[in-house]
Amino acid sequence: MKTRFLSAILITTVAIIVLACSNKKEEGNAQLIDKAVATATHAAQALVATNHTDTLAMQNSILEAKALQAEFQVAEDTAAINAFNRAFKKYLEDHDPNLAREIFIERPSDLPAGAEWDEFEQRVEEGK
Repeated sequence: MKTRFLSAILITTVAIIVLACSNKKEEGNAQLIDKAVATATHAAQALVATNHTDTLAMQNSILEAKALQAEFQVAEDTAAINAFNRAFKKYLEDHDPNLAREIFIERPSDLPAGAEWDEFEQRVEEGK
């Protein structure tokens, strides 16, 4: 009887600890996602503000954005990485659609369903 009681207390305690940890992780995850969105928006603002005729400055702004994104890659938080990518792209689409079209490649219509696609890949022009 005493063993059953101790087992019930132990199971209850473990359940409470697990729930508490999962809530903390979700809070931390939400904070990291919010930070990713703010960071991406700031990086996209800097890119839009860059003189578009200065290719070196444009390249530098893009590299800085990628470096900022690395924080979320190091944290291995896929949700934060995706939030960064979506926020960066959305800002560019809203504030400089021509630049967004130059940076982000649309998924080819002939790509098989389920095939991996990275809209952040560089364009590869045929014949070059």
